[in-house]
Amino acid sequence: MDTLYTLCRSVDNHHAPPFTAEQVAEIVSHKTTYFSNEAAQNPLVREILQGGSITYFGIEKDNRRNFIEGQATFFRTHEILRHTRGSNAPIVLGGREYPHNTVAELFARCVPNAKLQHVPWFSPARYVTSLALAWGVTLLIAHLFARDNPAMGPFDPFVLYYLGILGSIAALTYTALKTNRDVRGPAPWNSAVYLDLNADLVRRNSPGLAGARKEFMPQQKFLKHPDFYYPLARRIEAHGFDEALSRRLGEPAGR
Repeated sequence: MDTLYTLCRSVDNHHAPPFTAEQVAEIVSHKTTYFSNEAAQNPLVREILQGGSITYFGIEKDNRRNFIEGQATFFRTHEILRHTRGSNAPIVLGGREYPHNTVAELFARCVPNAKLQHVPWFSPARYVTSLALAWGVTLLIAHLFARDNPAMGPFDPFVLYYLGILGSIAALTYTALKTNRDVRGPAPWNSAVYLDLNADLVRRNSPGLAGARKEFMPQQKFLKHPDFYYPLARRIEAHGFDEALSRRLGEPAGR
């Protein structure tokens, strides 16, 4: 299924700047339609477009940087899901409580590669990929060692035994403590701030929506540091990209 992010990116990729007036109108129309269609069936997007709220019980103790408590946005939802993934705490959207994984699924309809669902630490599904990778690496290394001694057969039994044990323990421990996104895909926090900029412009019916492309946004691809992203998210909420977008489109600021 296409996500809201991939749909908006497909619109971006259809035209390259500089845009004609007709292209601006087409891009704005298509993006607005995608947001409206998603909002019709996704209460998270509906709450974001309405400038509503998202919270959870005990948010105050996690709000040390004075950011995650505020209006509903895609990036703030990402941070709240990250904070509540371990505890599986329910999340409140616009006064209505939803299970954590329901909100994670609503978020995944918009932002790909987030991996923010709560998975119990004892669930076998949590460990399959990590164990398969650990055993695959063990077999490869054992085979490489055995090539120097044909009498051992296809695999070095010493390497199989000890590296297999150590690799399995490392895989189980790491996976129990952390769930990773697929690093080959887009970083979800970058996708989230991209959608936030677009949502802000959709809400105000701004022609700047045509210039709100992902490459226009400042981003960190491999790491997410609050000192970088929290001010960026606040700048979007304060319409801080309006002037730059107007310059890109040759439009007067504030339209």
